[in-house]
Amino acid sequence: MTKSTQKTFTFFLVALSGMLLLNCKSNQEEAQAVARAKARELVFIKKQADYVGEHGHKKEYDLKTGRVQE
Repeated sequence: MTKSTQKTFTFFLVALSGMLLLNCKSNQEEAQAVARAKARELVFIKKQADYVGEHGHKKEYDLKTGRVQE
């Protein structure tokens, strides 16, 4: 192998390693974001259930007319 081929190959390996490292970090951040969103959704569902339990009804939206029905 010539020196220029070795340099090109080395650069390619370093660039590939860097890209893999960045991709791994972004997957972890994405997983954490999904976990936070699921936790917020569970809190919202709990609050909604508490409200329905207290008031005994839930407002429903009619998509055809755009009106709120109880």
